[in-house]
Amino acid sequence: MLNSKKIRFLVLTWLFASFSLIFSANAMQVERMFPEGIKRGKLSTTALAELVIDGKLRQSAIGIRIYSEDNLTVTPASVDVNNVVIYYLENEFGEIQKIWILTAEEASKPIPKRP
Repeated sequence: MLNSKKIRFLVLTWLFASFSLIFSANAMQVERMFPEGIKRGKLSTTALAELVIDGKLRQSAIGIRIYSEDNLTVTPASVDVNNVVIYYLENEFGEIQKIWILTAEEASKPIPKRP
């Protein structure tokens, strides 16, 4: 038989699960914002985790950040791709500082313009 403690526990569990689903669904719908100065290219990686952008071997910065389609950071060694569309940002030395792997929807749009 259900007593008041069990009912309270079930209600709180249900509320927590509901709010978790609502907030995670909202987080997936957020459009990513990209900084000024981004460039677009096609990324491939080699067996040694080297970056090849638009057919050219590129040097990565020491603190490179790579963002997956889900906007999660991934290590350069875990990225194993071939000709995926990306946005990337270079530092003042021409090294690749940040990479965003684009979703199919983002890849179909032009580079965002800043006012």
